[in-house]
Amino acid sequence: MAVTFVDAAQAPFEALWTIEQGAHAMPWSESLLRSCLSTPYWGEAMQADGVVGFYLFQQVLDEVTLMNICIEPARQGEGLGNVLLQRALNRAVEAGAVQCFLEVRASNLSALALYQKMGFVEDGRRKGYYPTADGREDAVLMSRSLT
Repeated sequence: MAVTFVDAAQAPFEALWTIEQGAHAMPWSESLLRSCLSTPYWGEAMQADGVVGFYLFQQVLDEVTLMNICIEPARQGEGLGNVLLQRALNRAVEAGAVQCFLEVRASNLSALALYQKMGFVEDGRRKGYYPTADGREDAVLMSRSLT
């Protein structure tokens, strides 16, 4: 499978928006996604017969926070998340980052497994941080050195 990457801000917004809506039970608002496509945020869209995923970072000096990463639901389970996250981390290093932070829903077991596989460790939790259909759930805070 051949994949290419383009600057997320240059990708068709509707494709990113559709993926965001389908990949998350509680997706970002349209305005939040749009706001993360400009400075101080940056990222890329992954293309394989159209846009199939994207990631977005916020960078402050030599640290990045992975704000969002998602794969089109119909393409999940194909290893694209692994490819996308590795690409994101490589690009963060190229941008001068030495540390990466993220947070993830405690119930997102596939994402947790991917992050752990890529060397992220749990730093703590934010109790009741994320809304759910029937209450709230914890955010797992994770980080990884990029050096």
